[in-house]
Amino acid sequence: MSSNDFSGNPIPPYYPADYTCSDTYTLTAVPATGYAFDYWKVEANGSTVIYTTNSITVNTASQSKSVTAYFIDTLDVTYLYFPHVTTRSPWQTEIAIINTSTNQTLNGTLKAKSNSGVLLEVMDVTLGPRGRKQITVANDFVNHANIGYIVFSTNTVAEVEGYTKFFQSGAYRTAIPAVKEINTSNIYISHIASNNNFWTGVSLVNTNNQAKALVINFSDGRSKNYTINANEHKIFTIAGLFGGQPQTGIKSAVISNASGIIGLELFGSTTQLDGLLLTDDTATTIYYPHVANQESWWTGIVAYNPSAAASDITITPFSQDGTALATSNLTIGGKEKYIGLVKNLDLPEQTAWFKIDATRALSGFELFSTLDNSQLAAYAESGSAGALAGVFPKIEKNGWTGIAFVNTEATNASITLRAYNDNGGVLATTTISLNGYEKVVAMAEQLFTPRPITNATYIAFSATGNVVGFQLNGSSDKKMLDALPALN
Repeated sequence: MSSNDFSGNPIPPYYPADYTCSDTYTLTAVPATGYAFDYWKVEANGSTVIYTTNSITVNTASQSKSVTAYFIDTLDVTYLYFPHVTTRSPWQTEIAIINTSTNQTLNGTLKAKSNSGVLLEVMDVTLGPRGRKQITVANDFVNHANIGYIVFSTNTVAEVEGYTKFFQSGAYRTAIPAVKEINTSNIYISHIASNNNFWTGVSLVNTNNQAKALVINFSDGRSKNYTINANEHKIFTIAGLFGGQPQTGIKSAVISNASGIIGLELFGSTTQLDGLLLTDDTATTIYYPHVANQESWWTGIVAYNPSAAASDITITPFSQDGTALATSNLTIGGKEKYIGLVKNLDLPEQTAWFKIDATRALSGFELFSTLDNSQLAAYAESGSAGALAGVFPKIEKNGWTGIAFVNTEATNASITLRAYNDNGGVLATTTISLNGYEKVVAMAEQLFTPRPITNATYIAFSATGNVVGFQLNGSSDKKMLDALPALN
């Protein structure tokens, strides 16, 4: 940090540090080794008036300003990204942060940024062990209409998870995990619906300190060059890239030169909405842990092959009790995908869940919808064989929460579930056992019966073997539906 005078105060080596002076000075942050400048906070008469990452000029004598420089330790910082925020009517955005540590307090900051990456507002966050904070952006940020994305950062040794929900009240909503891992290679847009009934929108954030020249390669052979500046947030629809015309021939896309780019996609109609993270994840085994009751729901799947060569796939279904059923085989061509209803796969009637093993790495997800198409939710497969622990980050208060677990291993697994409130208090504990490849699905409160979880806001679990889990949240008016994987 440099200026002509700090009134005898020493230059700080760490975050935060405060200064006052009695003349006009230009302040420029020059961090010490191992630290990075985070932002300036400038206050006048007790009210924050500036958050900025640029040099600033202040006159404390005439403007009564107090200036604080914030630094972060670049060797020990955790980021959680919420890569798209919208509060422009009729849209609203909800975000949540959960401290999943059982013994460490989480201290950090939420930084709201404009589409160009300018820091607009900062919110300090402190969460005790297992604490949770839920925010409606329009209610908690003054300059919410100009926010493009939000970044949470922490220097404390703690574990953190989060999600974003987008919704239009009384119409529809979707939930998407917050971003913990920045993409390092090509990004896959595994599903695009651009026609007279559905639109597909893409939201990207460049976490790099330099511009990126992206190439979007579409499944119909066309491509678009797309530049995104350092720390910039950009949104576009697929139709918008082609003069506003729906692109019925485009089913998927690959974004190349995408190291450091994060984002999500939304696809919707007048009555339905859903979304997925855009990642570079692929796997040769993908789990589809739920087949919905076909009397009132339909279940759709997508399995996308981003390779130029064809991939042979084997579909292995399982009954609820874990019995392996008859397998089937298909081939997915290069740059193509299988998309369709589970009922059209001709799986055995007892199928409760299934997995796909492929000769080439795929990406995939599931869709759930009511038969009248009034609700829609997507569960995105992470490409892992499951986890030993995780959280279901929200229990629906104006409707219902359904939870499904699948044991992905042949050996038995014991799962301990704990229902928490936002302060990290345990309200109920229960244990369930799953045989090899067995599935359990139930409403959240049923899992804890007879212990009530009325005041609980989320559920955490730990297991003795790898399990895949996800949750569905539905509103009591049967309009709103969203899905989230167990966050781990």
